[in-house]
Amino acid sequence: MNKVANYFDERADSWLDMERHTKSPVQAAVAIMAGVGAGSRVLDLGCGLGVMVPVYRQLGAARVVGVDVSEKMIDLARERWAGEGNCRFVAADAAMLDIGELFDAVVIYNAYPHFMDRPALVKTCHRLLCDNGRFVVAHGTGKDEINSHHQAVAAGVSLGLKPASEEAHAWQEQFEIDAIVDTPGFYAFAGRKRTAGEPR
Repeated sequence: MNKVANYFDERADSWLDMERHTKSPVQAAVAIMAGVGAGSRVLDLGCGLGVMVPVYRQLGAARVVGVDVSEKMIDLARERWAGEGNCRFVAADAAMLDIGELFDAVVIYNAYPHFMDRPALVKTCHRLLCDNGRFVVAHGTGKDEINSHHQAVAAGVSLGLKPASEEAHAWQEQFEIDAIVDTPGFYAFAGRKRTAGEPR
């Protein structure tokens, strides 16, 4: 079984309580960096229990698709947001995701260290974003705290975070990076998908 999926399946039942104690004031900023607004179609990769759904709703998103490798997390997210008709939750590996639609925004919030194949993640985001669509990778705390926390995580479940400018480098071939934040309280980088034929 996928090590990341197993790790989060085992913790899914206690995740909501943990989530309540780690709510971050940066969540709205994360969605705005991704360009989420009225009518947006949003793909939330590593969505967990759907912590960002209220933010998307407040900003007027028309459609939200949450994806997580943990089937248990997705089952609980579906229960939690059953009344939200514009939300769909899918259990899948982002590296192999093919859901037959394009999005205006991709959000990866508090999940990036658990994507073990970063080049495949970049390709997925590029493939599923419409031209000029936006992505954001973000955390509600700094990389040092995240890396320290993940030292106790088993091998094959998490990768350490480099400075945001270095992590963003892997995305620059297919995206124009226009926002980088690397502080003790907020870590993020974001950008716009280049249109076909646009110079690098």
